[in-house]
Amino acid sequence: MRRLLGALLGVAVVVGAGLLLVWQLPRPVSDTSAIGVLWHQHSDRLGAAWNTEACTEGVCRQDFRGGRIFAAAHGPAFIVYGNAIGEAFDELGGIEEFGVPTAEESGSADRPWQAFQHAGIFIDGSGASVLVRGTMWQTWQQNARVRGGLGVPTGAEQRDPHGTPTQDFVNGAIYVRDGLPIPVISDIAATHRRAGGTTGPLGYPKSGQQAFGDRLMQEFEGGEVWWSAGTGAVSLQAPFRGAFQERGGASGALGLPTAEATTFTGGASQPFQGGVLYRTDGDEGSVIIATTAGDIQQRYEQLGGPQGELGLPTGEKTDVPGGRYQRFAGGALLWHEGAAVFRLDPAMLALWLADPGRFGWPTADSTTDDRGIHQAWDKGQTVQRAGHLLTVPQTPVDGGTAVLICDSQCSGDSWVDQGARGAGFGNIVKFGYPGSGYLAPAAPTRAGITESFARDLVLLPEGDPGVVIITLGGNDATQGKRAADVQAAEAQLVDLLRAVYPNAPIVVTGVMSRSDAAHAARRAMDAVVTQQAEQLGVHAISVAGWVSTYGAQQADAVHLTPAGHASIAPHYADALRAVLGR
Repeated sequence: MRRLLGALLGVAVVVGAGLLLVWQLPRPVSDTSAIGVLWHQHSDRLGAAWNTEACTEGVCRQDFRGGRIFAAAHGPAFIVYGNAIGEAFDELGGIEEFGVPTAEESGSADRPWQAFQHAGIFIDGSGASVLVRGTMWQTWQQNARVRGGLGVPTGAEQRDPHGTPTQDFVNGAIYVRDGLPIPVISDIAATHRRAGGTTGPLGYPKSGQQAFGDRLMQEFEGGEVWWSAGTGAVSLQAPFRGAFQERGGASGALGLPTAEATTFTGGASQPFQGGVLYRTDGDEGSVIIATTAGDIQQRYEQLGGPQGELGLPTGEKTDVPGGRYQRFAGGALLWHEGAAVFRLDPAMLALWLADPGRFGWPTADSTTDDRGIHQAWDKGQTVQRAGHLLTVPQTPVDGGTAVLICDSQCSGDSWVDQGARGAGFGNIVKFGYPGSGYLAPAAPTRAGITESFARDLVLLPEGDPGVVIITLGGNDATQGKRAADVQAAEAQLVDLLRAVYPNAPIVVTGVMSRSDAAHAARRAMDAVVTQQAEQLGVHAISVAGWVSTYGAQQADAVHLTPAGHASIAPHYADALRAVLGR
């Protein structure tokens, strides 16, 4: 029995070895099938066939020592090698789970990957497999040629804290929102990640990227990300997004954003190809104003932008004939063609806007010192002092200067001029308007002298004169102005002059007149203005009846001849010296 069993065992071993030898014998490979043709191209790596080619349900297959080749009926053939990809393919369900391969193995030796009908198998640096399946895989394939594609996965598909299916890749991510897969790719994905991804202000993508010519845009819950070759990818979030759209969006003057928004004390800003949007934060909310590319914006940036002396913009760029300007918290910038951009104090801009032709264009920046706000114009220089605008005369207004404010009594080389010179004031600056008075309107301004100076319709000279002489009232008397109204205007004018010339004595001269009844109203007005002057604490000189007293010749009912002026002048000089203590 033992011999029989031993013999049988020996036969079995021989038969088994024979069968194994037979099974290990190479199987034939077709020379014409898609699988056979491919094997002949890669036979060195695949080795001999384990079996013959077989087709089932439209899929043909043949196994080799180094892998397998699959081919769909009437379709191309692809190899699945017996490496980490092949192992994952077998372990995770094979052809039933993944379908046939649709491309050759790709990637590097340590990070290979391969595409199948229903998924992609990727091997990470540790040798582990990462799958991209179903909707994620379809989206991955659809975007494989879009700006470099999504690249290899960095992790398996998962659900984020909000329950949203997502999968991350080296070049982006896919989010499934309401059953719709939305990829975020390349630079736009990097910008989304820098902004905090789905937990940041941009949130989830609302749609895929859209092309606008050579520009790309992707919309997110909290804003947009724009891309171009020149700007890269930059996010546009509230509130700048709304201001951008109001100004024409990417097709408007601003163009695309070139950098992310930044915040600073009092506001924030975001630069664009064609300008900058600035947000000013205030107690009543935020205001967004733009500066646009050009000389004004360049000068603004040279002056330090929102953190410089001008501060944040308070108005949009505004066109005016021949130029444009823009207001800022600390002033304004004014440009006109062929000239530089000059920084103006707000008061100087308001003055210029009221009558651009009055002074012409600025020729320098506004400057400020202890004497006021200085401005150079095409037609001269001005300085704003004590709230009033003054001219800057070529001849300095100093202690040897008398500033005369008068009516037609000052016409020509008048008794007022001669008297001031006789009192030692060699430089005369005269404002003489026939027909004018404290209230009686001057022809050039159509306003009384007081109102004309108060509204800067007439500009006094800047400086420190030795005396200011007011000779008004005759025309107020002729026009029947009420004494109280004249005194009020006189007080206003004196206050203005004190503010402008704090060091200069002020002399109020009465109304030149005769002693007869025809000049009773003129003599009465003389008393009105001189008494008011005394109450105001300024010097007063009454000239009531002087025409009669000194026998001065008259050219008409109220005006003197040159000889009459000459006869009055010495007496007026004496009176000036007396009140001034000279």
